[in-house]
Amino acid sequence: MMEAMEETIAKKKSALRTMLEMMDVPDMRMDLGRPSNIRWLHRNLAINNADHPLFETAWNMVGWLMKTKSMQGLPERKRAKAW
Repeated sequence: MMEAMEETIAKKKSALRTMLEMMDVPDMRMDLGRPSNIRWLHRNLAINNADHPLFETAWNMVGWLMKTKSMQGLPERKRAKAW
């Protein structure tokens, strides 16, 4: 089962990379093996690409990757306590 999930993640990353190559995304953010780039894309992809025909598909894929095992194992970001 884990192998199937790893394969799915690899395929989605490959498809996303293909879409990103057609968009206005800095080359340094194309490395989808780095969780920081996935988070950056989630925050910034719409800035120059909201009108791109593949934007919604790419943005949804970024969101899916953030929720999957590809982002697990990372330290939790410290959040300020709400007073």
